[in-house]
Amino acid sequence: MMFQTTPDKRGTIIAAAFDVFINYGFRKTSMDDIARAAGMSRPALYQVFRNKTEIFRAASMGLLEVLGHMARKAFDSDKPFEERLYDSIDQSILAVHRKIDATPHGAELMGVNEEIASDIEAQWCDQMIEAIAAGISDAADRGEIALHSTGADARSVATIVMQAMEGMKGKYLRGEPIEGDVRRLVAFVNGALTAGMKDS
Repeated sequence: MMFQTTPDKRGTIIAAAFDVFINYGFRKTSMDDIARAAGMSRPALYQVFRNKTEIFRAASMGLLEVLGHMARKAFDSDKPFEERLYDSIDQSILAVHRKIDATPHGAELMGVNEEIASDIEAQWCDQMIEAIAAGISDAADRGEIALHSTGADARSVATIVMQAMEGMKGKYLRGEPIEGDVRRLVAFVNGALTAGMKDS
């Protein structure tokens, strides 16, 4: 389980459904499967959710909220800025990719998420931009980086980082590793943000 849910019927269903989706995929999962995993009857399940699409969206929202929190928390360390930025991306994006890749239905779940929860993913992308922008602003306040040297503000730099991550998605979906690409992206951003330090 990658996230904690609320200790009520809704939370129990979302937690159970997450595990069922991971093990069986979205298309082969039935409402009966989810009800059994949640330890309740089908009628009880339908009192909370209308269908498995609604459950999947709720699970996606819960997971992405936690990942957004992890992205922010990664900046709360004494590591150099470059490492904090990498950890933020690693713990919020690469970690979930590794988890899903380790399942037999990873590609299907990624596809379903884009199909029925793309709006949730867009919200999460905005959260990631805010988290990275806050980390960049904090590093600038500490004197670790010089934003003025790039001619951009923290949010603009964070947006570029997330656009680059979006650009790597195709490579990831083809089954190719992207960790090295992320390392190079982070090194490039760090280099751009520290290049003007001697002029600060």
